[in-house]
Amino acid sequence: MDTLTALKNVRFVVDASGKQAAVQVNMDDWKKLLEYFEDLEDRAKIKELLHRLRLGPEKAGALDWREIRNQW
Repeated sequence: MDTLTALKNVRFVVDASGKQAAVQVNMDDWKKLLEYFEDLEDRAKIKELLHRLRLGPEKAGALDWREIRNQW
């Protein structure tokens, strides 16, 4: 099941006046939604870091492994 299908399978909980008050999702769909949001977060982070990496190692703040390896 893809993320869009998971969103179509939600159930709405209504309050006493019939107004939608909450959403109910089964566990499998919830896990898929979490994975989807984590992937989005990862993609955003990669996009942000790519700009820095394209500047080159020094401007991106990279450390020379040969200089710091003894600290690890």
